[in-house]
Amino acid sequence: MTSRESHELEIDTPCYFVWGRTYDADILLQQEWSGEGLCVFPDSRTVMVPTEVEYGTVKLTLDRRGEEPAPDLGGWDDAFEFSLLASPRADPDPASPDQILIAACDAGGDCCDFNALDCPGGQDTWWRLRVYRRVSDTGEEHLIQAWIADQQPVARLGHH
Repeated sequence: MTSRESHELEIDTPCYFVWGRTYDADILLQQEWSGEGLCVFPDSRTVMVPTEVEYGTVKLTLDRRGEEPAPDLGGWDDAFEFSLLASPRADPDPASPDQILIAACDAGGDCCDFNALDCPGGQDTWWRLRVYRRVSDTGEEHLIQAWIADQQPVARLGHH
């Protein structure tokens, strides 16, 4: 059940958003956040992930797993985990009925529709996401590991 795909996301703020639901700019306006640190919105369907880069490209790799992988910080600056409540699409595509959408902050900004999280039985499903981050001379890179798991608190696995 493991699948892996990568996208490059153009951002112009030091963060991006992970959506377990259809993108809704109004949600961003309702949430107060400082722009620093991971922010899980109250509905647990939207998460703001901070970046070191403010203007540029973040290389994102989504690694979908059948079960929780062992943490491995080797080669990464830091990592943290959060729970995301994913919903089936309201207008499902028969070939890909579920989604995880990762989008830049600005309305109409760049986004990556990974089409990679299942909602078994067409029901809202809790996913656990572990985000590894690193910055190098070639830019910023994030690895997002994802697996189905019950809701749990945010956890920080390491820091630079």
